[in-house]
Amino acid sequence: MIVGIHVVKLARELGENLVLAPERFDPRRSAEISSGKALVELADILGENVPARSFDPARPVLVLDTTHAYEGFVILRHAPTSTERIGSPKRRILPGDVIISRLRPYLRQVAFIDDALFQRIPGGNAVCASAEFFVLRGRPGFDAVALVPFLLSEPVQAILAAGQEGGHHPRFSRELLASLRVPPCVLENAADYARQVRELAAGVRRSLSGCQALVAALQERMEEDR
Repeated sequence: MIVGIHVVKLARELGENLVLAPERFDPRRSAEISSGKALVELADILGENVPARSFDPARPVLVLDTTHAYEGFVILRHAPTSTERIGSPKRRILPGDVIISRLRPYLRQVAFIDDALFQRIPGGNAVCASAEFFVLRGRPGFDAVALVPFLLSEPVQAILAAGQEGGHHPRFSRELLASLRVPPCVLENAADYARQVRELAAGVRRSLSGCQALVAALQERMEEDR
């Protein structure tokens, strides 16, 4: 059975732009967490785009789109490319950042940007991400990597799902992300959560590299047996 949700708002509660979109006032967008800190107090939320020309043309760039972020980690399927092939403006990212797609949050496209992503080729490479990502960068004294399990938790995922607006390409806003309350249990154990995520990311890299090496070795044997 489908149950409707009715919300009554006064005109002054519709904001400066008098937003009438029903999704904006979905009560499920409000977390039941009242203590802790707002996410924006712990990490800067970067949403600025940079053009391809802002990158060093002599240094290849690893470009990440939303399909490359899943369940906390970046899953690579490609190599760095030249700056002239980047195309549309991107988000500049640094090691230790966390990216979260604002598009279709139910796809759980949240990922920690680990150091290995900047060493995909000899001499290193830059990394940038699709404009569909918000980039979280920890403020002094807080490691944004600790936010990865928090952002993937059921309560937060439910808030982001309820907060998406738009029909064809539903997205949630920077304001909604900034307002998320990070509970004391995350704050008190932030260093441990960040350490565990970093260790798991290293394991993901080892697994992918190991599988690629296994495939290469098998192909070599197949060539020898011809």
